[in-house]
Amino acid sequence: MNVGRYQVVKEIGRGSMGVVYQARDPNLDLVVALKVLRKDRLANEPLVRRFLAEAKALGRLDHPNIVRVYNVDREGDVVFIAMEFIEGDSLSNKMKERQLNADEIVEFGATVAEALDYAHQKGIIHRDVKPSNILFRSDGRLKITDYGIAHIEDPSAQEETQAGEILGTPAYMSPEQVLSRPVDGRSDLFSLGIILYELATGSRPFCGEGLNAIFNSITGEEPLEACKKNPDLPKALSDVIMRCLRKSPDQRYANGRELASALRAANVRPEINVAGTPPVQPDGSSRTLLYGVAVLLFLVTAGLAAYYLVPRKPAPPVAVQTESRSKPAILDVASSPAGAQVFADGTYKGVAPLRFELASGKHEVRLILPRHYDWEAQIDLKEDTSTPLSVTLMPMSDK
Repeated sequence: MNVGRYQVVKEIGRGSMGVVYQARDPNLDLVVALKVLRKDRLANEPLVRRFLAEAKALGRLDHPNIVRVYNVDREGDVVFIAMEFIEGDSLSNKMKERQLNADEIVEFGATVAEALDYAHQKGIIHRDVKPSNILFRSDGRLKITDYGIAHIEDPSAQEETQAGEILGTPAYMSPEQVLSRPVDGRSDLFSLGIILYELATGSRPFCGEGLNAIFNSITGEEPLEACKKNPDLPKALSDVIMRCLRKSPDQRYANGRELASALRAANVRPEINVAGTPPVQPDGSSRTLLYGVAVLLFLVTAGLAAYYLVPRKPAPPVAVQTESRSKPAILDVASSPAGAQVFADGTYKGVAPLRFELASGKHEVRLILPRHYDWEAQIDLKEDTSTPLSVTLMPMSDK
């Protein structure tokens, strides 16, 4: 079987949009991965354009951790993309074998974050970052693949995604994807955060029986800290992972470079020996060390003698100041209909009706209820004062 000039060897994958074959390019004497759009999809022209957008997106990328595109073509009723063939395994399969340690999680996360950042700088958002889309070559190098639903930031291009259409794999989607809101590179970092959490703890942070339960968990629930599920995980590394999972994109890392730096910084350990003392001096320095110790002892002895023998003036009395502590403010939230999930400054507080304490000052308050539009506002709370907040949520149209 041939597709264009490519000689198909075998089928290696199948998805909602196309079939992937291992094939040979006789012109270049090269093994390639050939993604062919399913024939039952050809009648859907927007889908065809989205499929071809994958090739155009990947064709603009030249990064060692992103799968390369060699060619894209359309011959009659066959639309296909020729890509770099990766002989190896996916992260989803490797995750079943063993749990990674902190060093491995950091190196993996930083590598993926930097590769995503490179694509983001080119105006390309993946929008489907998940373990099965991260491949490992036989030499261990990882490759990100499947930009089939990538969002290309091109103002002159027609928007292919219809209003309210959700793209991405549910378990690894960001809140803004679930809510059909505009996404940027921080959405990919949220998805990467889910993967890192799963690598660190052995379970996903957002779970549920059925699609609605998963979506509600992603948009409304705060997962348990990774280090509390895995006590062996460094707290600093856990904090980095949890920041990736903030509901608001503004509270996550601004870009992949920042996330990569935070991951590597979280895993830095001081170089000390077993006794917790500095490393042993190199050979030949013992005499210098002993001399320094003798000088130090002399100075300490002289200082003690001066302290006890030289008369001193009494110190002036120190005024004792009483610390004043501000009293917290109280926010009393009610929703209509009742049962809305309440967030304050991005942190989940509970379900309305709800009464809780906050520091005085301005806070971002948000209410979420399925099949209703979100409500969000800034509230200015006064010290030691109870502030009532009654919110009527507008239902979404069923049309």
